[in-house]
Amino acid sequence: MASTGDASITNDPEAGTWSISAGGATLSLALDASRDFAVMRLARESGTEWLIGAGPDTTLLVNGAALVFGSRSAGFVYQSARVKTVADTLQLDAEFDLPPAGLRFTRHYRVASGSPTFETWTTYLSLRAETATVSNLNAFQFTVAPGQLRWLTGLRGDNADVVHDDAFTLQQKTLAPGDRLTLGAAGRSAEQHVPWLAIDGARDEFYTALLWSGAWTLTVDRTATGQSIWFGLGSMTTTVGAKEVDGPHAVFGVAGGRLAQASAALRSFALRAIRGGRPLKPLVTFNTWYAHGTNITADSVKREMDTAAYMGVELFVVDAGWYPGAGAEGIWDFHSGLGRWVADESRFPDGLAPLAEYAHSHGMKFGIWMEPERTNLLNVGDRGVPEPLLATNATGYGSVTTAQICLGGAAGRQWILDRIESLIETVQPDYLKWDNNFWINCDRSGHGHGRDDGNFAHVNGLYQVLSELRARHPQLLIENVAGGGNRLDLGMLRYTDVAWMDDRTTPSAHVRHIAEGLSVVFPPAYLLSFVLDDENEPIHNAPDLSLYVRSRMAGTLGLSFVAYLLSTADANAMAREIAIYASIRDRLRDAAGAPLTPQAQAGWSWDVLQATSADGSSVVLYAFQLDGAAATYMIRPTALSPTTKYEVWSVDAGILGEATGSELMATGIEVVRSPATAAHILLITAR
Repeated sequence: MASTGDASITNDPEAGTWSISAGGATLSLALDASRDFAVMRLARESGTEWLIGAGPDTTLLVNGAALVFGSRSAGFVYQSARVKTVADTLQLDAEFDLPPAGLRFTRHYRVASGSPTFETWTTYLSLRAETATVSNLNAFQFTVAPGQLRWLTGLRGDNADVVHDDAFTLQQKTLAPGDRLTLGAAGRSAEQHVPWLAIDGARDEFYTALLWSGAWTLTVDRTATGQSIWFGLGSMTTTVGAKEVDGPHAVFGVAGGRLAQASAALRSFALRAIRGGRPLKPLVTFNTWYAHGTNITADSVKREMDTAAYMGVELFVVDAGWYPGAGAEGIWDFHSGLGRWVADESRFPDGLAPLAEYAHSHGMKFGIWMEPERTNLLNVGDRGVPEPLLATNATGYGSVTTAQICLGGAAGRQWILDRIESLIETVQPDYLKWDNNFWINCDRSGHGHGRDDGNFAHVNGLYQVLSELRARHPQLLIENVAGGGNRLDLGMLRYTDVAWMDDRTTPSAHVRHIAEGLSVVFPPAYLLSFVLDDENEPIHNAPDLSLYVRSRMAGTLGLSFVAYLLSTADANAMAREIAIYASIRDRLRDAAGAPLTPQAQAGWSWDVLQATSADGSSVVLYAFQLDGAAATYMIRPTALSPTTKYEVWSVDAGILGEATGSELMATGIEVVRSPATAAHILLITAR
């Protein structure tokens, strides 16, 4: 029916089956008018079968009645199956009507060449004048072969003064028959767990993730023969009318190999299909927040820009504090003034546009911070923000000082878009840092949602706003930050270009720990962290500046310290490290991460992360010595081409030698303790 690269969709009319293939994996569906809808197979070309039994891959709760999708006895009537090409992807749309409820359901499947990954979701539409309700929206469910489960914890609290050792930590467990694993979130996607799961097979790795930035639920039940997975939004009900409603998107797939190969497969699909081929652009970023808080002026920003440009910074971001009222209760008070998105005339008398021009004159891009979804209550009403736009729940606004603007309603979305457009038109920034430090699930009437689907409506509204910004300003770079990484998921990866992982951006070992965990789900180039001038890791006369900076080099390198007070020697030392990052950064643009050791933590001697380019020709190894007594470590890289010869090069010592991929993976590369730094970066390049 259609093909592109190694992706294809085929139909066997006599058998009534459809097959969707890409990256060596095939998903087979029973799909015609003579039978019930069913997913029949999920298999790799090696012959490994992952599904245990054929059956529907989603369930529905319609007007309170539980229904099996595509079941003729439940009243479903098959209408059609259509194949279409969307950018560089193939999509199969299977359409069913449910006449008793007057609803139409379309089940979608999408693939991209080169990745054994399948994206799926359901669209709901009423065919009558009256509405219907659908509940507990399910992305998919089916039973797969048993194996060890792997998942990733979330941010686990966003208090910057408290370091949570379990933030973004890889977990693993083997369920016994009768056991259940439950993961999820009640507010934002990554507050407690990242919406992602992997399962170890004998020869393959199963993986799945939800493209959703709000509340979600994942359950895995160990049965006698396999593991039953339910992935969706959990307890909620929404109304379906004449406008289509999309349920949550999910991806699942089966990669040959282990977790590193699954990460690479997910990376490939994310860049090609989820982001539509829009590349990641990891820029050396300077941010004013940790250096100055809200105590910023036009003059202080320009002083910082001068030194930042000297060191090699490519993007300068003015963080919170540029609007009227910021800092009223102290240097770290950015809540006061929220909702008044104009420059404070007392500190920026000419506005922010001259700062953008000044950054550009230094060869840097210019960025600005906003928290569009929130306002200070003092700015409600006559001060600018219409009160009916505010979200409420059982506690009122959820705060005595600030409130959330509900994006479930068109008025709230338009209000925010108008303010952002005004800022963009006035300042002409290259980069928008979109923050989110407050969340309630809105239950207020008049916002286009009911009492228990405010979370669903707000997240969909957020996506609409971000999509509109993308359409209007395709070159604008957008940062995803939510008190750190409270909204780290593949849904936000679709619309944003970089994500700040954690407000707790020291010590270096903590930064590496979370980067090593998140790199199994997200392309490393999407992950941002900052070098600070910390009392335990000082920049002036630093005991090991290379360690501090290189601990942030696996992703997007950020800096936040008082730069203009640096000595010439300190600035030059920082510039040397930035130059090293610039020299390896192109290798990261499409790389996938693979931790080669447990994540950085006390009691482990070394931690090592591998980043591999999409074509496999370029590898970056980041090795850090945690225990000063551990003089050497043998790194065994993964997923190299066995017969290809590679050159191994150290950013500090130069060329170390050449060897084939099989030799490097079997024998390894010995890293020796350096008298200069505990941080080592090795580059492996195919010859």
